[in-house]
Amino acid sequence: MKVEYVVQPDNQLGRILLELLETSPKRVVFVSAFVSLQTIMRIKDRILHLLQEDSQIRFVLGIDLGGTSQEVLKELLGWNVDVCIVKHRIPRHTFHPKLYVFEWENNAEILIGSNNITEGGFFGNYEGSARIKYKLPDESDQYQLACTELARFINPSGPIAYNLNEAFLLELISRYELPTETQAQRSRDVSRIPLSSRPNTKDGLEPLFGVEEITPPPPLPAELLDRLITRVRHRRRVVQASSAPAAEIPAQPAVDESLIDPFPAAFYMTLPTLQGENIPGEARIPLEAIELAREFWGWQDEYTRDISPRAGRERVYWNWRPTWRFWSVETPTNIIVQEVRMYMYENSSDFRFYVRPLVNAGGDLGDVVRIRRIASSDAEYECVLARRETPEYDSWLNCCTQPVRNSTRRFGYA
Repeated sequence: MKVEYVVQPDNQLGRILLELLETSPKRVVFVSAFVSLQTIMRIKDRILHLLQEDSQIRFVLGIDLGGTSQEVLKELLGWNVDVCIVKHRIPRHTFHPKLYVFEWENNAEILIGSNNITEGGFFGNYEGSARIKYKLPDESDQYQLACTELARFINPSGPIAYNLNEAFLLELISRYELPTETQAQRSRDVSRIPLSSRPNTKDGLEPLFGVEEITPPPPLPAELLDRLITRVRHRRRVVQASSAPAAEIPAQPAVDESLIDPFPAAFYMTLPTLQGENIPGEARIPLEAIELAREFWGWQDEYTRDISPRAGRERVYWNWRPTWRFWSVETPTNIIVQEVRMYMYENSSDFRFYVRPLVNAGGDLGDVVRIRRIASSDAEYECVLARRETPEYDSWLNCCTQPVRNSTRRFGYA
């Protein structure tokens, strides 16, 4: 038996679990107090593939404190996977364990610690876990002893354990035992409070706390973004059709409304041409990217509507001017902090932001930027440039999973 320790964010548990799921374990058990939809979607393809290989997959989940949503359980029901819900009727008896069991023919692993199946628990939070490795059959007795001692969590039973099925889920929803994903997200992440609702951060006070670099999680699955983009396009068609004569309204395709807008850790985008005689030092962000993650971009709460007459025509802009922090992976100590105009040009449905610091750093067509909403005391956003030939370029380009319509450019979220 070998024991290792997983210290996150230095070593992200989510990446370890994703790698283990790729190795065709014959048995997998996920035990978690809280579960987010965005995180469960990250492992969907690998779980479904294992089910096709006749692997045994089990989820044991808590629903206390609003940490697991209706949408999560609806999604898992569609996987046709074994799900057990644990809930004590009396408050203050919260189901709170987090452990992950993987078993193969010749070895097994148990990972146990503080990590929930959430974006923070898998990637961004400060978490600690023990990773215990067993060689089989030599250490089968030790492994079986561990499973026996953890049986209350791996195979819970009695009056607090319930197998998830459609009827039970509907009963949970009807009795208000489950929040929506939006409600669950807000209870898990106070940093989602809009900037306009936070205390003034420009009062001259020094920040109380410091920061350190934390690697963003892997890109969100292309399947998840595809489903979300389908919903965004559906919304647009509905809005456009609402102003058209009834006879001209096209039939609307079915759309998955169980998904929610993600609040990603990072946005990646290949740049358009930034330098030229008629290039004003601004870059377009695809509208679908804005609509996919409205809170990430502060849309529309942080923006003010302004009308600018020009050439006899009213131009309508939605403007926001937060502070951004710019730097390049080639010169990480050369940091530019400045106010940036972010705006939607309503007349042409065009969203742009000011990028002169990227131009000054040599950024241009095809290079990749990573944008994070850091919401710190000195800056609301961070924008980092990775030009071609830099080590970060290829990995960041792989995060750009979605094509921009009518363009060779791509974007994606992590």
